[in-house]
Amino acid sequence: MTWGIRRRNEEILSREVGAVRKEWGGKTRVALVYPNRYETAMSNLGFLTIYARVNARADAVCERAFLPREARGKVLRHGGRRPMPQGEPAGRGLPLNTLESGRPLSDFHVVSFSLSYENDLLNLPGLLQAGGVPPLRTDRAIGLSSRPRGRPLVLAGGFAASLSPEPAGALADAVVVGDGERAVGAILDLGPPRPADDGYLKELAAIPGLFVPAGYLPEYDPREGKGLSPPGRFAGLAPRPGFPARVVRETVSLAEFPPVLPVLSEDAELGRMALVETSRGCPKRCGFCAAAHACPEFREVPLEHARAVVAALWPHRTSVGLVGAAVLDWRHFKPFAREIIARGGSVSPASVRAELVDGEIAEILARSGHRTVSLAPETGSEALRYRIGKRVGDDAFLAAARTLARAGIVSFKLYFLCGLPGAGEGEEVEGAAALIDALRREVLREARVVGRMGTVTAVLSPFVPKPFTPMQWAPMAREKDLKSRQRGILAKVRSLPNVRVTVESPRSAILQGYLGLSDRRVEGILRVAGTGKAGLPGAGALAEVVFREKGRDEVFPWDVVEGGLPRGVLRARYESVIRR
Repeated sequence: MTWGIRRRNEEILSREVGAVRKEWGGKTRVALVYPNRYETAMSNLGFLTIYARVNARADAVCERAFLPREARGKVLRHGGRRPMPQGEPAGRGLPLNTLESGRPLSDFHVVSFSLSYENDLLNLPGLLQAGGVPPLRTDRAIGLSSRPRGRPLVLAGGFAASLSPEPAGALADAVVVGDGERAVGAILDLGPPRPADDGYLKELAAIPGLFVPAGYLPEYDPREGKGLSPPGRFAGLAPRPGFPARVVRETVSLAEFPPVLPVLSEDAELGRMALVETSRGCPKRCGFCAAAHACPEFREVPLEHARAVVAALWPHRTSVGLVGAAVLDWRHFKPFAREIIARGGSVSPASVRAELVDGEIAEILARSGHRTVSLAPETGSEALRYRIGKRVGDDAFLAAARTLARAGIVSFKLYFLCGLPGAGEGEEVEGAAALIDALRREVLREARVVGRMGTVTAVLSPFVPKPFTPMQWAPMAREKDLKSRQRGILAKVRSLPNVRVTVESPRSAILQGYLGLSDRRVEGILRVAGTGKAGLPGAGALAEVVFREKGRDEVFPWDVVEGGLPRGVLRARYESVIRR
């Protein structure tokens, strides 16, 4: 590790509150890798939770590693000496070391990566290789590791890996499916990892919520499915002797596992906040939402746990970021927020549901200094919104905008999906444009009273089908169609004052769809990603995995996971969406 990198790491650590630096003697060494920037990782409660829980053990030490960044700005370095060539994958050629001790990943017993977003999977081959760990599980299994004293156990977790573990299993020896608090402890309880030992892998597979890809043989139907290697449509995973037929998604009691104190970092995206988890899951079942379906039980953090975290962090942060898919549904939101404000602090919920906004919530947000609130109509067509399972009418969004504007919050972000199943281009374009204009006019009417007008920003995101949702059978719209819908909405609202439009990349969304809906055959593009030529797979693979509507009885790669709503219920909901 160069002196410059060591000095930069020390500067980062000096600005943190709560980081742990432990001696290595006699401990199981865990490297926790986040395949994106430090700033993003340090605002991820799941990542911070595992870091704290491993370090709370006397027999283990956990250190962190991230997507490298050049010290003076955002230019990645190659080998720490020169700017990385354009298009080269993150981490390739870099001597990746941990933040705390500066050691390479190959010096650790366990290398665990947290995957929140499917596309971050492409960063991992370069990162693992840069840390001295052969990235692909199959390569490690046939002994391509040059490490004479054995190789580390590569472990995957995080929402994207957990949702469908097969793609992450192309890299990982084991994937945590569901909540990781109990599973990670059980892995460490097994003692020194032996990932090359089949008996050890069976011990891992016996841990609730742990998927061990080497314990399953993929089956393919050669009569169907073109453009894939090996050829054939995915037909299932056959468990080897000693491995369970299915892996039960792990859920823990949030009362039994109270929140840990996260590391505070001024450099994090949400670095000025104390992050507090409020709940997991969502009580609503919007047809496109994986968070609501993969583990459909809505679990709330007890009020006393949230209070304890705030009390411990109050000397350092008085702004509290509330984390969850449905923060306003947390039964304690209003009294808890009032407590924080009465103490001179502020609150910032990660999500705001329009139908729950009332005068009290608007006042809480305004007194906390909010100037912009995000709402998610998903589509401007009320009829389409109901078809996809989001049963919130236009009036709820307009009423929320009026209420918030009266409290002085006059800027809004509206999130829309493009390319929804069963939706014509006209329905999406006309509906989104009409709702944007209607909400703008409502805000303008109230803004005249408060004396200022903000901006309404529409964020247009391509729809991506997700496992365990009713939309898992749906095809994704092609890039040309998605761009046409986005351009159509932009053209309709371009002349409206105080309206902005942000467009998310259809190509990136299609890649997300492939990485999330495929199986271990993503190894092909992951291997390419490690050489600096990452991109979309071939047209045949995209047609098979992403753009094709799946059959009613189709076998999915994530069927190895037991959890979520019954398949028949999901299928009935999907058919109600596509019936016009």
